[in-house]
Amino acid sequence: MGFKVALDKDKCSGCEACLEACTANVFEMRNSKSAPVNAKDCVGCLSCVEICEQEAITVEETGIEISDTCKALLRDIL
Repeated sequence: MGFKVALDKDKCSGCEACLEACTANVFEMRNSKSAPVNAKDCVGCLSCVEICEQEAITVEETGIEISDTCKALLRDIL
């Protein structure tokens, strides 16, 4: 499962709370603002969303892309 992490830099106060809350080290400080530089490592726990008082962070589940070949094989198995 994948997740899309977005941060609204206009809302971000640079408090670093998301850096402390994120166990996957998704965020780094860039120009006194948080940046989701390792978004691919997000595990979807939403701790950053919950701790951000400015509501600057959003996390969306992206799902998984499955090829047509894989879908056909799964249909045969199931």
